[in-house]
Amino acid sequence: MQHVAVVYIIPMVRFHAPARHSSRLGQRFQLALGAAAALAAISLSPGSAQAYVVTVGGVQYDVTTFTGTYSANTSKFALPANGGVMPWWGSFTLANQFTVAVGNGLGFLNEGNTLGPLFVRFAAGGFVDSYGWRIGPPQGLEIVRPLQPDPLYTWAQATLYTAPAPGPLPLFGAAAAFGFSRKLRKRIKLEPAALGSALPQA
Repeated sequence: MQHVAVVYIIPMVRFHAPARHSSRLGQRFQLALGAAAALAAISLSPGSAQAYVVTVGGVQYDVTTFTGTYSANTSKFALPANGGVMPWWGSFTLANQFTVAVGNGLGFLNEGNTLGPLFVRFAAGGFVDSYGWRIGPPQGLEIVRPLQPDPLYTWAQATLYTAPAPGPLPLFGAAAAFGFSRKLRKRIKLEPAALGSALPQA
């Protein structure tokens, strides 16, 4: 009588604890969100905005500066409707309001870094009459009338503010993170069923 050895081959099933598996998926999800947030932060960083935005009379303006003499930049010293870059031109009230709204927001660029950019009210014969924000003491609004004709100064200019459109980089990152999170959620939901079906049946 021959003895036949019967060998039972039991399939090996790798089993990962759900908690550990979920933690790995959670880490991947956090990395994806972190990457998207980093991309958004880079593209929307304050360093990308060079102008100073103020609201005067219920209207938002981008205020920037330029440096030069009056005679070399006469076209700028006018209302925007007349080809200029100074919405406050000819108005004592508006020049005052713009100067106060900007304050020290653009720094102190005149007279040994003690005076902010000048908001010119009018000019005649190379002489200018303007407002500036003085570092002090005392700090605050000051009427500035340079004594010398045709002075070299840093002046304020402004345009209507237009909100920047969102760049494609943060939108792409957010969309990728959202799609990745949906896939992860689907895998997490399917994972218990898949593990249960892979275990040997009694």
